[in-house]
Amino acid sequence: VASALTMNGTESHSLASAVMMFNWIEYSVFCSMLLLSLLIGIYFGYFKKQDTVAEYLLGGKKMGVFPVSMSLIFSHVSGISIIGIPSEVYQFGTQYSAVFVSIVALYFISVNFFVPVFFHLQLNSIYEYFELRFSKGTRTLASLVFAFSLMTFIPVVIYVPALAFNQVTGVSVHVITPIVSLVCVFYTSFGGLKAVVWTDTLQSMFTLGSTIFVLILGFLKVGGVSNVFRINEEGSRLELFNLDPNPFERSTFWSVSIGLTFAWLSYMALHPGSSQRFIAVATLKEAKAVTLWACVGYIVVKALTILVGLLLYATYYDCDPVAVKIVQKPGQILPNFVMQVSRDYPGLTGLFISGVLSAALSTMSACLNTVSGTLYEDFVRFVLR
Repeated sequence: VASALTMNGTESHSLASAVMMFNWIEYSVFCSMLLLSLLIGIYFGYFKKQDTVAEYLLGGKKMGVFPVSMSLIFSHVSGISIIGIPSEVYQFGTQYSAVFVSIVALYFISVNFFVPVFFHLQLNSIYEYFELRFSKGTRTLASLVFAFSLMTFIPVVIYVPALAFNQVTGVSVHVITPIVSLVCVFYTSFGGLKAVVWTDTLQSMFTLGSTIFVLILGFLKVGGVSNVFRINEEGSRLELFNLDPNPFERSTFWSVSIGLTFAWLSYMALHPGSSQRFIAVATLKEAKAVTLWACVGYIVVKALTILVGLLLYATYYDCDPVAVKIVQKPGQILPNFVMQVSRDYPGLTGLFISGVLSAALSTMSACLNTVSGTLYEDFVRFVLR
């Protein structure tokens, strides 16, 4: 491991030094992300007025494949994933890579069974299908459960990245969380699906850019990609095909590939936010293309975060930051690593935090837009009749 990353008293960063590193350049990068998101909401809310429910909730059903694909990717890739997957790989190895099998299965199942059905039905709320298939009571119950689940999920989505922000800035979670949430609520409510899709596209650039920069600098610090894989192989972290059928084993090829296939089907193929995007494009061919590019994007993002996890292990394999009390939890290892590699690169820490919070904002705005559309279609519209 490169000496610049050796964990000892002279090289480790305290919270105080981290706060000093987060200077006006870092804040400028972070604030620019929030400002651009606000401007997109203002643009679609005030200058591209949306006069119908279909325009507001579904983008007029004539949106492009690229922005819808990017939105679908990053509405399901939260800040929790950006921080959590590297932590998982750092602690337990690469068995999580079996998720790639799940994503390939997800694509073929979705485009052959779910996307054609939902596109031809053109349902503004996926839960309308329950009324067509069963009864209105089933639809109402499903909508209420979905709304409740999202309302409990959204705080977690924003809280975890806020902890990373607190770690590198010293700003209280109770300060940054309301600020970021208000920005998200503003552009989501004013701009509708078009604003959500285009802010997701913008924020994806911050997320991908920050991850790639961290990887490049990290590989340079630890001696290159080959050295990273060598250290992980020596540490028994490169595990791809643990075929143990024991269901009590923490992670095996079977539990990850099969379990995550069903999990991803619920996230993408059967999620109201996904069905909303399937019918936001003009043709079934475009809806299938959205699904294809979304799955490609999932693979790219997962591969990048797994590589980050391998990089973390190659950096800290001989001195675990949690064991020596430099950080309190595994989820804090990545922010600590970024503070180390970015000390000579002003703006990188700000880009990383912007990337993590961008992923959270993408998920949060998608959830807000989806739950508002679901509640409108399943409850409010009947009252207004």
